[in-house]
Amino acid sequence: MPREWISGSVILFLLIACGQPLQDVKGVEVETQLLSDYNISRDYSNSNTLQKILDDINCSVSSVVHKKLVVADSFTPRDTSQILLVPFISNGHVFKSSAYADVTNRFILINLRYIREFATKNTLNDTTAFVPLVELMLLHEIGHFMLHAAGSFDNLDSGVSTLGQQENPSTTPEYLTTVKKIELSADSLAIDLIRKQLKSQHYECLNIAFDVERLLPGMQFQLSGTRMIEKFGARDVNFLHDPSNDHPNMELRVTFMNYFLFPSDAQKKMIDDYIYDRTVAPVHEQELDPKIFQGKTKNLPESTK
Repeated sequence: MPREWISGSVILFLLIACGQPLQDVKGVEVETQLLSDYNISRDYSNSNTLQKILDDINCSVSSVVHKKLVVADSFTPRDTSQILLVPFISNGHVFKSSAYADVTNRFILINLRYIREFATKNTLNDTTAFVPLVELMLLHEIGHFMLHAAGSFDNLDSGVSTLGQQENPSTTPEYLTTVKKIELSADSLAIDLIRKQLKSQHYECLNIAFDVERLLPGMQFQLSGTRMIEKFGARDVNFLHDPSNDHPNMELRVTFMNYFLFPSDAQKKMIDDYIYDRTVAPVHEQELDPKIFQGKTKNLPESTK
């Protein structure tokens, strides 16, 4: 993740340093400072929809994580059980993420416009998938609070052309590093919250669980189908590579989440094959690549001669 998203100012300390006691700091002031620090603007669209999502999120997870998502008008900085949610719009062609959680300073930034664009391209029904997708991303960010580790749902470089950039060749393995596993852990915690809710007796809090349960299978189908069409006939396995150094690609993540929610042997084999194709197959491909020095002789074990 870019450094500027990690090293944001400690908002409350700044406001207190300016002479305001903590009890006098308003949520709107904290939000205004955040928007200025990150060079983003407040998104005032979808306000009613967002409030309904927050009500459902809080109903579903508050008893587990003992936190509550609120917008600026309801945010009380001294209440450590509250997490400030700031819907934002990126200003210009700058780095953007659909959602980002700062655990230390207790806030989440969410880009609703980008999420709607993402739903259009990556779900079977973009008109009904928008709300479940927002819910899933917020559950992922709550997962970061449970892990006590800051992070974002995805990592995108908006508006920057990749033309002329060298793609990862099929001989380059793609590993799940420790940083990437943090994002997978946040995903799995989000699904664990859904599974707990599906088993609970609080029927009034099941909206999000049902939404995500309907979203993931179609999302996996759409992502894998799009990949097969776009890569039809291609020899390279560039689609297996990740978009950044700290986030696994979305197809793999959604497949993992689907498996956590609907475990099956078929899903497990799909994941195992996918991991093999990312990590082991490229190494074997190196043995056939004439551009990679193979050595004059190979000292094989006696049993293989």
